[in-house]
Parts: sequence; structure tokens; C-alpha cells
Amino acid sequence: MKQIVFFLCWIIIAQNLWAQDRTAEFQSKISKGWNTWNYYSMLSYVELPSGLSININLRPSVQGTPYDPNYFFDNIQVDKEGKIRPVAHTFDGSYTHVNVDDWKGNKLSIKSAVVDDNIYILVEPIKTSTPYFCEIETGFLWNNRGQLSYLQDKIEAKTEQTTKEIRSTMSDQKIARPYKAPYYSISSDSDFAIYTGGVLSLAKIKKIISNAENNYLSASKSYGDLAEGYLATQSVLGWNTLYDADKDRVISPVSRGWNEAWQGFVLFEWDTYFAALLQGLGNKEYAYSNALTMSKAVNRHGAIAFTQQPRGQLADNSQPPVGSMVCWLLYEKYQEKWFLEEVYDGLLSWNKWWVKNRNNKGYLTWGASWKGARVQDAAWESGLDNSPMYEDVAIETVGENSLLNIADVGLNSMYVMDCQYLSKIAEVLGKTDDLKYLKEREKQFTKQVQSLWDEEKGIYQNKYLSDDTFCNRLTPTSFYPMIANIPSKKQAKRLLEEHYYNEEEFYGKYIIPSCARNDKSYDNKYWRGAIWGPMNFLVYLGLRNYDQKASKDMADKSYQLFMDAWMNHKYVFENIHSEKGVQDPKDQLDCDPYYHWGALMGLMKFMEEGQYKKKQL
Repeated sequence: MKQIVFFLCWIIIAQNLWAQDRTAEFQSKISKGWNTWNYYSMLSYVELPSGLSININLRPSVQGTPYDPNYFFDNIQVDKEGKIRPVAHTFDGSYTHVNVDDWKGNKLSIKSAVVDDNIYILVEPIKTSTPYFCEIETGFLWNNRGQLSYLQDKIEAKTEQTTKEIRSTMSDQKIARPYKAPYYSISSDSDFAIYTGGVLSLAKIKKIISNAENNYLSASKSYGDLAEGYLATQSVLGWNTLYDADKDRVISPVSRGWNEAWQGFVLFEWDTYFAALLQGLGNKEYAYSNALTMSKAVNRHGAIAFTQQPRGQLADNSQPPVGSMVCWLLYEKYQEKWFLEEVYDGLLSWNKWWVKNRNNKGYLTWGASWKGARVQDAAWESGLDNSPMYEDVAIETVGENSLLNIADVGLNSMYVMDCQYLSKIAEVLGKTDDLKYLKEREKQFTKQVQSLWDEEKGIYQNKYLSDDTFCNRLTPTSFYPMIANIPSKKQAKRLLEEHYYNEEEFYGKYIIPSCARNDKSYDNKYWRGAIWGPMNFLVYLGLRNYDQKASKDMADKSYQLFMDAWMNHKYVFENIHSEKGVQDPKDQLDCDPYYHWGALMGLMKFMEEGQYKKKQL
């Protein structure tokens, strides 16, 4: 008997190790080639797996002001002042284009192309007010082994596997600089290129760059009128896709500017799942990598972690349960069962975690996985950090957790949605026992959501658990029950006519504000009225189930905002002012200008027109 038990345990362990190896093998396999893998600068071009880097830094060639923090410019990131303008980036880094619009009065364009194993970087000064050098810094990142040698006409980079030659079409000025590895100092007075491989003329490299740009543009044409939207989505995901050297994997943090303060990168749960969904539009491998990265990040309590950081740091809390929905939509498009097998265990563990750890008097509530937490800790778990919904809410200890004292329409509805999508996955994988469990939970919490219907006002509302009264702080989460097909046709009709199309609450030229326009806290600061891609997207999924005219309206209005921001500013905003729109970037009150989930504002249009499921050739 002991031998049988040991044998069964060995089989389970072996299966788990094989599953881990399969994900790791996949992620390692796609972590290769030249790309802007280094979070520190958009002008840091890195080759994997070697870690060989070519960084472009800027330094005036004239005397400056002591202690000027911008005198030497090596941390090139999208900023709120419009100094750095991302123009283009393919999902895989085969073509990139960024403009430095204003540094010391200078403007320059930097384009790159990858062909086979070589990279070609073209630097074109557009306006020069202050003479400067482009300093080409080489190195091996992440303690990777390699040897760099400055030779007469090239910099030679050797590893145990390969030798690469880094060249410039313009002569090195041979100026002593405090770099720890070979470098070039190039005068900025005319166009030049940095590249790897054999000797090429500047004209030849410009041709290579032009071909890459044409390929980038041509690939979008299959999307017809949505071609520019595809390019915008590609670019924001491309620029925000990085390499996690600790785990040898491709990841897509929310925005490059966040990563330094988080010790290298931060992956927020629902942000990263949405990044995977967006990448699914045109790059299966990176979409899978992000979805796998999240679905494997089960914390010590059994939940998909709120955040991931370097060295395997996982937060104790979680965030909105959108993972099963994202993974199913990726499966619908690519039809690869192995992917569902890889994500399933983490998603199931997470689904069960909600009921075990966030159940307060029969409803799911946001919370924190420790005693004595603050309301803000739970609000962060909701993803709606400063939503008016949580202004007048208390937090209480329930078991080992701290839970808000409101039954949350949004969370309970998303949980039902999670049960529905996870049931689809379980059915494909033949998980009959799990399927039964998921159907029971779906039925249980569908009933709970219906109990949050306010018949007098014709809307779903959060309810205080202390006295069983409605909160009367309306946000678009009141429409989330439609995602899971919970409302009756009569209820949906009232939701739309009395609230969705009500211009005092949610409708208007720009939609949908993250709290009702007539809420006392409505001021467009973050989740107090600004428009958010993920919220629009979730409402859109619900509208599709009930009213095609309304869903089309949501997709059209969202896409217009998305494209106005892109065409006028080359920005993809984290959130958007719900009164002023995107005409002036300065109108965005608390907003990252290049945040990848902002592209969800465009994704609805692709789905509405049946373009999302189309496979790229």
C-alpha cells in the first residue's frame, strides 16, 4: 500500500514539474533576438540570450551648467512634457521609431530594424540648437558573460557561442568618457547609423530601415479602417514589453516609467492579463507569455497575486478576476489546448480563493489578506484605487482577513463571469468535478448579484452589510452584471434607459466616466470620473449581451478617443478626462501618457467588427 501511495505522489510531482518545465521552456524559447528589452531606456537595444546591449546616450559638446540633471541624458522614457515621442514599435521589436522632440532645444529621430541576427539603428538629427554627441555605450547586461574589445573600425563582442561586430557609419571622435566598456562618441551634425555585422554604407542601412518601416505599415493594412489602431496598439505594447532576466521570460509591465521604482519591474494582475489580451491581436507568443506569467503567480494564500516584482516577490492580495476571460478569448483565437492546460490550475486555485478568503456574510467583498488592514488596502485590491464607492465604507476582521463591509456588485459579477469562462476551460480539459463545482458557484453568486438590484432606482447597487442598505454611489460597475448575463431583459432595459443613457450620470460626448457625473466626488481625478480602458471594456462586454446599438456606440466612442490621442500626440493614456477628452495632454489630471491598457479603448472596435479573432499571417 505504501508503495502505491508513493508511486501516486511521484506521478503528481512529476506532472507538476513537467508543467513548470513546459511553461519555462516556452518562455525561454521566445526570449531571443534584438529588442528594447531593457526597462531603463527606450534607446537601449539588447540581444538575447547574450544580454549584449547598445545604448544611445546624449551629451552636449559645449559647456553646460553645473548640477544640471539633464546635461547627460541616458534614461530615455516617455514623459508628460512631450520631450520623448514614441512613434512606432512592432510587437517583436523588428522595427522601432522614437523621436526626442526636445532636449536642450534639439530634436532627433531614432529608428531601428532587426534583420536576421543583426540590428541597424539610424540616428537622424532634425533640429540642432545645442551641439551634442551621441555616445554609443556597449555592455553585457544582468551579469552575463562576454568580452568587448575596441578595435580600429569596430567594437567586437564575444560570448562562448557567438561573435558580433558593432560598427558606426561615422567616425568615433575618440573622446575620453567614464564608461566601463568600449563606446563611441559620435558628432550629431549629420545622419549616421550604428549596426552589427559586416561593413555597410549609410545609404544601404537607410534602405534596410525603410524596408522594415514598410513591412510594419503593410502588416496593418489587413485591418482596413482600423489599421492605425492596430499600429497604436502594437506600439504601446511593444515599447512596454521587457525581459525578466531572473526568470528568463518576456513580460509587459504597465509602462516603462514605473519599473525603476519597483526594483526592475512591476506586473499588476488585471493590467497584465489585459496586456496579454491586447497582444493577442497580433503576437500569440507574447500574449501567452504574459498570461502564463500571471496564471503561475499564485501567492501563498492561493490567489493570483496583485503584484509581481523581481526575485519572485508576490503580493498577498489580488485584483479583479479577469484571467479566465482573457485566457478563454486567447484560446478561442488560437485554439491551442496546451495553453489552457498550463493556466488552468492557477485560475482554479484563484477562483476557490475568492470564496474562501473574501466571503463576507455570503457576498464577495474586496479586502486584504491580513488583520488590521486599512480601507485603502482593500480599495487597491479592487483596482479602483480612489473610487467614491469606498469613501464611506468600513473594514472589519473576518477570520484571518480584513474585508470591506459592502457587498460589491462589480466583484460578485466578475466572479460569476470567472466561473462561466473557467467552466468553458474545464469542459475543454475534461475536468468534470471542477465543472460541477464551478456551476454551483455560478448559481450561488448569480443569486447574490440579483439581490443587489434596487427596484426603485432600476440599477444594481453596492449594499452595506451592516444595515442592508444601498450605498447610493453609482459607478459603471453597476453594469457589470450584464457581462455574466445576470439581468433580465426588463432589468437591462432599465439599466440602459435610466442610467447608461442618462447624461447626468454616465452618458455624454465622452464615455464612460468612472463614477456618475452627479456624484459629489466627481472631479476627474483618477477613478473619480476619468474614463478608463478596462472599465469601458468590461461594460462593453456586458452591452454586447443585451443591446448591439449600445455596444457599437461604446466601441465607436472609445475608439475615437483612442485614435485622437494617438494621432495628435502619439500617446496611449492611462485614463482620459471625461469632460475635456484628449485634445490637450495637460487636461489629464493623474495619468501616465503611455500605459498599455489604454489600448483597450481601441480593442472594442476590433471585437465589434470581428477583427480580433482573425489570425495574423
